Amino acid sequence: MHLLIGTRKGAFILSSDEKRRKWSMRGPIFLGHIVHHIVQDPRKPNVLLMAARPGHLGPSLYRSANFGKTWKESSVPPAFAKAKEGEKGLVAQHVFWLSPGHASEPGVWYAGTSPQGLFRSEDGGDTWQSVDGFNLHPMRDKWCAAGEEGPPDGATMHSISVDPRDANHIYLGMSSGGVFESTDRGGNWAPLNKGCSAEFLPTPDAEYGHDPHCVRLHPLNPDRIYMQNHCGIYRMDRAEGLWHRIGTKMPKKIGDIGFGIVVHPRDTETAWVFPMDGTT
Repeated sequence: MHLLIGTRKGAFILSSDEKRRKWSMRGPIFLGHIVHHIVQDPRKPNVLLMAARPGHLGPSLYRSANFGKTWKESSVPPAFAKAKEGEKGLVAQHVFWLSPGHASEPGVWYAGTSPQGLFRSEDGGDTWQSVDGFNLHPMRDKWCAAGEEGPPDGATMHSISVDPRDANHIYLGMSSGGVFESTDRGGNWAPLNKGCSAEFLPTPDAEYGHDPHCVRLHPLNPDRIYMQNHCGIYRMDRAEGLWHRIGTKMPKKIGDIGFGIVVHPRDTETAWVFPMDGTT
């Protein structure tokens, strides 16, 4: 059993015995780096990818082929296309999210950045290319509320999930922006926010502009999707295409606002959250 932990002071790996009674810790790895995400490759379990921001030096990605003993920096990290003369372009401030690709594509990874951008690697995370179907989409600025106030550390793309049944079917979340879906490997995208509340928007049933914090597909039933949103905890069955706020069942003194959500690996009816409890 291993836990991969990213912090503002580096990364840590906790390892336990089979009964999870005794634990050992390795780290800090990259002391002083802000580690936004560290992910194990389910296709090659010894491979780890890490998204880190080493202070003023800009965003970096690192790959380990021996479960964190040694690391190699990506030779071509995610970067937006250069702006045309006279235009203001986008600059990746940090990589916020990493997701392995489909099981049939052993070298493919996806990365989400701040500001919101989607990138793809086909060589195990060494070089990264823009997914232009999103990054150059004519609606991108509107979807991402470009120029408006965002989260304190910058707006982010996160929760990139590939349908285990279909490498062309991809979901992503954006804070801010909402949940979006592609069925053609990222060539085209459509908002998927029906039923989601957005108390901070002037339109109660807005098509986009929402603030999901984390979105998870269930591994046993990828059509069952859970979400922790700025405005509650939700569940969707994809065939219906409608978010249902299940967080109203949370204790009232705690509420249903938080950041992370994790699904039970063997039970489609169970998920865990860490609510942002405002009490003492």
